[in-house]
Amino acid sequence: MENTASKKPTKILVVDDNLLNRKLACAILRGSNIDHETAENGKMAYEKYLSGEYSLILMDIQMPIMNGIESTKSIREHEAKSGIIGNIPIIAVTTFTMSSDKKNCFEAGMNEVLGKPYKTGDLLEMISRFITIVKLP
Repeated sequence: MENTASKKPTKILVVDDNLLNRKLACAILRGSNIDHETAENGKMAYEKYLSGEYSLILMDIQMPIMNGIESTKSIREHEAKSGIIGNIPIIAVTTFTMSSDKKNCFEAGMNEVLGKPYKTGDLLEMISRFITIVKLP
């Protein structure tokens, strides 16, 4: 995968309906001084994405209201309609990692799939494939 480093400071959107999963991802990001925000479902994620503040999205798949697949499709449709050059990297973070599950993620427009549970190093390495991590002071 090509590294699509952003010129703006790194800010990651963590999307997961499970509070414990959000807290874990946020603790890892905070420990690496990476700015981040959270969303509890795909609809909230899409609305936050529209602000244009994020360098990357960590997207759960199974969520109420709008799941991660639907949210990713909405984001990709918006990018296509808006003529946005360079899609925002979206990493699926899910317990569903069979080949058919991964295929669904990639077909929706996700860039990569990270299985839960994951280790700190695995998450940070996956993120660094897509963006240059600019640490906060």
